[in-house]
Amino acid sequence: MLARIFSRKSSPARKTAVSSRERRFTFLLVYSHGKTHSISFSLTTLLSALALVCISMVALGVFIHSYIQTAKENEELNYLYDVAGIQEMQIQYLQEHLQEMAERLRQAELIEKETRYMLLEEGLIHEEASELGAMIASRQLVAETTSRSGRSIRRIDPRDMGMVLSSLEQAAFDLDGEIASLEERLSDLRSKAEEAVSYSRARPSIWPVYGNITSVYGWRRHPITGRSQFHEGLDIGAPYRTPIRATADGTVVLAGYQAGYGYTVRIRHGYGFETLYCHCSSINVRVGQKVSRGDVIAYVGSSGSSTGPHLHYEVIKNGSKQNPMDYLPK
Repeated sequence: MLARIFSRKSSPARKTAVSSRERRFTFLLVYSHGKTHSISFSLTTLLSALALVCISMVALGVFIHSYIQTAKENEELNYLYDVAGIQEMQIQYLQEHLQEMAERLRQAELIEKETRYMLLEEGLIHEEASELGAMIASRQLVAETTSRSGRSIRRIDPRDMGMVLSSLEQAAFDLDGEIASLEERLSDLRSKAEEAVSYSRARPSIWPVYGNITSVYGWRRHPITGRSQFHEGLDIGAPYRTPIRATADGTVVLAGYQAGYGYTVRIRHGYGFETLYCHCSSINVRVGQKVSRGDVIAYVGSSGSSTGPHLHYEVIKNGSKQNPMDYLPK
């Protein structure tokens, strides 16, 4: 009985052992030299290994995808960083270029003001608003405003930055062309203004001395000889030693005593103009001296053929005697 019971009891154990052996897998490895090696593992182990392999493959796939995505993002970031660096250089260039143009416009405005003042001082123009000056001021405002706006450019969406910079570069190019045109016009105007002022300063235009006109330009009876004679100048009576002033800018070409004219000063002004100051009591300049309009060159006297203190004043243009009244302010 005991033997049966044992046998019955032990029978399931044997079946379990047999069953367990049936669920194991054995791999036999045969080497070329004849030696063999067996590997045995259970189904559970096999399933676990397969599950581990699947999980590893999935993890590897996720890692590779993440790596590729990260690489693309890094590449895009590097590209955007390079673009941002280039745009930063463009912005800096634009700001410096616009500041340079604003400075050019400031210089142009200064030249325009100096030119206008020069013409105003000479009486060649009247005080009024200058169209060129207004244009220069407006362009200067544009340049300065655009230059300062460079700080706000950096806050624009990077995707729109290229378009904005392209527009600004075109605007800067157009403004640069306008400034160049203004500078050319201003240079031409300045040259013409300097020429006009130079001519105006050389043209006799003020009274050499204030007093009574005792003899005009033209035919008259000579006060000493009594004969009819053409008077080539203008006689202005004035007290003895009254200062005589140069009527235009020029260079003294004669300062001394002349027969009939007494103490005489002759000034060459340029543009064919010369003036003559005669019967002086004394002379205040020397030959070769540069004089400006209004400078005292001599003093009223009665030297030479004269009946009393006065100034005999002549204006000569291209060697021909002119009527001084045509050049004196009314």
